[in-house]
Amino acid sequence: MSSETLEFSGCNFFRLRLAYSILSGRPIRIVSIRKNDDRPGIRDFEAKLIGMLEKVTNGTKVEISRTGTQVNFRPGMITGGVVTVDCGTERCISYFLEPLILLSPFCKLAMTIKLKGVTNSPGEISVDGIKASWLKVYNKFVLNDEKLDIQIQCRGLKPEGGGVVIFTAPIVKTLRPVKRQQVGKVCKIRGQAYVTKVTPSLAYRMIDAAKKAMHGYISDVFIAVDQRKGDAGGSSPGYGLFLTAETTEGVVYQAEAVSRPKGEQGNPILPEDIGVEAGHALLQQIYMGGALDSSAQVLASTFMTLCPKDVSHFLYGPLPMYSVHCLRHLKQFFEIEFKMEEYQKIQKNEDADLRTGSSDKAMITAVGVGYSNLNKTIL
Repeated sequence: MSSETLEFSGCNFFRLRLAYSILSGRPIRIVSIRKNDDRPGIRDFEAKLIGMLEKVTNGTKVEISRTGTQVNFRPGMITGGVVTVDCGTERCISYFLEPLILLSPFCKLAMTIKLKGVTNSPGEISVDGIKASWLKVYNKFVLNDEKLDIQIQCRGLKPEGGGVVIFTAPIVKTLRPVKRQQVGKVCKIRGQAYVTKVTPSLAYRMIDAAKKAMHGYISDVFIAVDQRKGDAGGSSPGYGLFLTAETTEGVVYQAEAVSRPKGEQGNPILPEDIGVEAGHALLQQIYMGGALDSSAQVLASTFMTLCPKDVSHFLYGPLPMYSVHCLRHLKQFFEIEFKMEEYQKIQKNEDADLRTGSSDKAMITAVGVGYSNLNKTIL
């Protein structure tokens, strides 16, 4: 594999590019980072991300231009170990968890990372979502998952944060190829109505609204209340509802709605509106279908690439733009191409009559690059 420097432009997909640079051993140069913005250059959360990746690797060299609009990144070896990271309050902790999960199987020392910041944020996948959907997919690719866990010790909402999350992952010598195309039928819906530093009655109002929104779909619905007080509730008041749906084949879909951060402009969102929004978002995710949640497509695509030289295939729902760019980045870094087939054309006749949701599903097939051997040549 070539070790020439890859060049990218702009600030999009920043964490993906850094993670793939470390995994492939290829240096990268990112130019024109917000060059026409009022505040050009990298943001504070991107600097914290670079600092975190330096802590879990050995020998990584980073050069940031004076204006912050250019980053030269030369990756080192993945070491892992016990690390504490302050993620700030600009982005959710999940922004930092994504690259950590992609790197975690290939560490020299088992990862135990303590992250401090915001656990649930509007418009971003939350730590709960990563735990529910990403770890399920992670389990499919590894044999040893006994230490794999994400613990939410303190829940933190914007603007002050105050959340604490501990991510632990085992060392995995190699990943295993995965063939997942059975989706199954949704058999249960579970959820968590969380409230921090506000009255717990809001949680029950969210639960009632969510159950009404999903009424008539399935009877096995149970939503627990997660009330946090003191330090465990972080530094800001707020509330939200996190829902998961599990199928008979063990596929987990997730959706979430969260209140508007304190001090933000606009009217506060009623608990009933949050319940309805989360319920409808979950039903939409179930309709989109696939053998994994749409947010975890990035993880599945990456691990399929890093598998031994064997065929893996996964049934995806409609691909979000982030997943499309993930596949393009994998081609640039690892010189791998994915075969994509319309599921409608390849499914069996007896399956065609079932109500399986969206018709835009895709069967993704790839032959892994054999990362364990690749890693030895890089190191």
